[in-house]
Amino acid sequence: MLDNNLSGKKLLLIGGIGSTRDLIELAHRNGVFIGVADYNKGTKIKQMADASYETDALDIDALAELCRKEHYDGVISNFNDMLSPYTAEVAKKISAYAPYSVEQLRMSTDKKYFKEICIQYGLPVPKEYVIGREDDIKEAKISYPVIIKPVDGSGSKGIGICGSEKELSKGVEKARKVSRTGNVIVEDYMPYDEINVTYIAQDGDIQLAAIHDRYFNNSQEDVVRVPDMYIYPSRYTGMFYEKYNDRVIQMLKGIGVRNGSLFLQAIVKDNDIYFYEAGMRLNGCKTYHILEIENDYNTFEHLMNYALTGSMGRKGNFDARFRRWYATWNVVGTPGMVCQEFIGRKEAETYPWLIKICERYAEGEKIPETAKGTLLQLVARIHVYGDTKEQLLERIERLQLMYKVRDPEGKDVLMKPHDINDLRERINYCLI
Repeated sequence: MLDNNLSGKKLLLIGGIGSTRDLIELAHRNGVFIGVADYNKGTKIKQMADASYETDALDIDALAELCRKEHYDGVISNFNDMLSPYTAEVAKKISAYAPYSVEQLRMSTDKKYFKEICIQYGLPVPKEYVIGREDDIKEAKISYPVIIKPVDGSGSKGIGICGSEKELSKGVEKARKVSRTGNVIVEDYMPYDEINVTYIAQDGDIQLAAIHDRYFNNSQEDVVRVPDMYIYPSRYTGMFYEKYNDRVIQMLKGIGVRNGSLFLQAIVKDNDIYFYEAGMRLNGCKTYHILEIENDYNTFEHLMNYALTGSMGRKGNFDARFRRWYATWNVVGTPGMVCQEFIGRKEAETYPWLIKICERYAEGEKIPETAKGTLLQLVARIHVYGDTKEQLLERIERLQLMYKVRDPEGKDVLMKPHDINDLRERINYCLI
């Protein structure tokens, strides 16, 4: 809970996607009245909120008028790159606060722009091939395989791995359909270790807060791998501090970042790190649950404080060289199946070492057929900690045996979880 009193203030959440469910709980524990505005009807988020409105989340003027009419003190949206610029414009219109400007948000809404800024500050990025038209595929000297993405996409949607000219041609068409601008980015495919890096800015003080290693489900063919486990701290934490942290902070200060939370995703190859994506928002990994245990600092809560007051609140001091081991088990479901029954949830919540179970789908909801190879396959994220590596692995394994999801016919919705023995072999380092 925040130190300062927000009781009685009103906050409008723009875009009530499932990942924002935690905000409702955080608002209520601080006495904040929270409304939700988007065009969806009867969603779980709207049922949990104090008020709901069927207002288009992209209609800046309508949202601003709603805020004035209903006397909202601030607006917020997280986990959604598309909505962030609209939320920033609404905040500006009602003289409220948003952590980033529309220009700064280009870091997450335009992958080409992000890479240009990285290069400007000496941060390595994957090799890119310029593909503006069909003939470029034939003319470019491409070393396959490559990965193709919508330049403004997120959540792994529209991403594909291409091993030939024919596959790339199809991939370009697919990615362009997902992109709002019709633009794509083609890079060398680098199937190496991946990390996610979290930074928190508080009144101009930018700190590296967390780094985790990303482990993947490899059972699905012909699609981008879906992450099924995150481990904190990363094996590459020491190297990151030594070689890259100062340059990243210089870059963030250079674009004017003063407050907020953001993340960078990167690939590690031969003791070098290649940055390929940024999110000027909370990450979908929900690292804020980990930081609340490690640092007594819930980032989502402090972003709510900023939206209402223009301050991040009590200052946190962070060190990504964690004192404990943490894991997030990404529970991967089968596309097209209905999540009818959740088994083991209540039993799991009795364990003191379980931090949080965050479920994307409610009972009776269907995982979209089109979710294969995207983060929409994640039925839940389950956060745990351990004082030792072996203790952490034992707890993950216990949850994997306990937590199940069944469809209406009693069939298992979940795909095989990450192999504990693989984790035991690969987590071959110690806390710093």
